Amino acid sequence: MVSSIPIPTVPVPAPDPSRTAGFRAVVATGGRIGPSPVDVSFVRDASRVSQARRIGTAWLRNACRVHEVRVDSAEVVISELVGNAIVHGTSDSVGLRMRRVGDEVRLEVDDGSPSEVPRPRRAGAEAEQGRGLWLVDALVTELGGSWGFTDDGTVAWCVFPVMREPSPTNRGRAA
Repeated sequence: MVSSIPIPTVPVPAPDPSRTAGFRAVVATGGRIGPSPVDVSFVRDASRVSQARRIGTAWLRNACRVHEVRVDSAEVVISELVGNAIVHGTSDSVGLRMRRVGDEVRLEVDDGSPSEVPRPRRAGAEAEQGRGLWLVDALVTELGGSWGFTDDGTVAWCVFPVMREPSPTNRGRAA
């Protein structure tokens, strides 16, 4: 059935270039939109380390499509950085931020407590603590990334590529 009621035409304004820049960027990258960033805050309590680890690994595995072996290494890094923030921080909460920028993932743990910038150290054979940052350094290096702290010591961060060729030191495991 065809209607005889006239339908008014509404002029459509030309797109505002400042509002369509993101659309052009998506088109330029083949229509791929990166995963949503994660920004969560936890009460500063040791029980929250496992929660941060679960959130981080799920995001890396499902949203970023990071290979399982790389997720395993990143899981330990998340545990160590969040654990350090809980043990050594003085604020009431710890923040975990994760972003994918291009082919890299950036993780940040914010303890909100300005302090001297921690450094990896060698712990004695009988010491029960003191190996965390050394482990972070080794794992982030294996992932092909870098890590550090902000100048005021409040944020620990690491950046690593989502994909990477296997290194000769990883015993043939997929990267």
